[in-house]
Amino acid sequence: MEIYILDDLFRRETVVDRFESLIWTEKYSAYGNFQLRMHSTFANRSLIKAGQRLAINNSRRVMTVENIVATNDDNGESYFTASGRSLEAILEDRTATSGVVDGTETLEWTISDKTPGDQARYIFATMIENGYNSNNDAIPFYTSGSLYDPGTLIESQEIDSLLIEPATVYNAIRKICELSDLGFRLYRGEDTSKLYFDVFIGNDLTSSQSSMPAVIVSPDMDNLTNTTELTSIQQYKNVAYVYGKYGAKKVYIQGVTESISGFERRVLLVIADDIEEPAGTALQALLEQRGKRELALQRNISALDGELPKDNRYVYGVDYNLGDVIEMRNEDGVTNRMRITEQIFVDDAVGERSYPTLEVELFITPGSWAAWDYNVVWEDAVGEWADA
Repeated sequence: MEIYILDDLFRRETVVDRFESLIWTEKYSAYGNFQLRMHSTFANRSLIKAGQRLAINNSRRVMTVENIVATNDDNGESYFTASGRSLEAILEDRTATSGVVDGTETLEWTISDKTPGDQARYIFATMIENGYNSNNDAIPFYTSGSLYDPGTLIESQEIDSLLIEPATVYNAIRKICELSDLGFRLYRGEDTSKLYFDVFIGNDLTSSQSSMPAVIVSPDMDNLTNTTELTSIQQYKNVAYVYGKYGAKKVYIQGVTESISGFERRVLLVIADDIEEPAGTALQALLEQRGKRELALQRNISALDGELPKDNRYVYGVDYNLGDVIEMRNEDGVTNRMRITEQIFVDDAVGERSYPTLEVELFITPGSWAAWDYNVVWEDAVGEWADA
């Protein structure tokens, strides 16, 4: 793996070719991070400094050196470890509020009648591109447009109004994206001194579509190894009791009715006393919105981590990207639609390797309707009806 130190214009300037290990993680709806371990020599200490920007040959993302820690091991060897976050972290240093004018701050900000994706784009455009709070909030080298094609998956088209409490631009955008299965990225355009920002959704790369080559991984196909599966219902909630300043409302997740009871009823308490709308229809709509957003953060967790072998045919950035939905088949005959939420690059004494983190988008149980291909007509479908 090649690591580059970027100059002040985000161009590759110096190659870092001597290091002990590198872990480089990119994420779909959050900033990524890295950790670089090197021998603590004068040359290396002079090379890596806090505040520098790093890039690798496998990616368009940029990392910032934020921490440097020097250590001595039991053998008397001296090392230092540089670590930091990807460029999206700069959005934590910008606020999403309705403005600060002459020392008077209006904290709440309402974005009306937009889809979730457009809400996130509007926040970035207002606060970063247009410098609503200050022209100095602009990000250097930002250029409108994208270097990626639009995803084939469909963003939510639900029109909604969003009430934003005082927050950073990063937290406001991330919350919207997490609730709507969207991703965001701030990345460089090679050595062009240009940065781009996208709110995006990935491609459908499962075998249920025919417009793009499918990406199918399975231990049985020898293209997925060292797997770890996580399933958790610990944080799951299906009902929210939302209390505003002048009213309250019960909110249910999709597919759950008010009759749910007993051990199946899992209630989330939401204090929304920042909503000062007087009692009435408008207040109930705002409380409903808040409840749905908070419940969406309390979902069941089902994730898979595994390594793609070095000779694997699927290449990140070529065959798949963050946000894409691929197909995973396990040894139990279950096929899952999995969204790629992270891509991790590792280069150490063992060698180079790269692997994604996958989260379940849809379980497909053998024999269920979802297990049938839905992109074919009846006369072309494989199989036949069994006798009753």
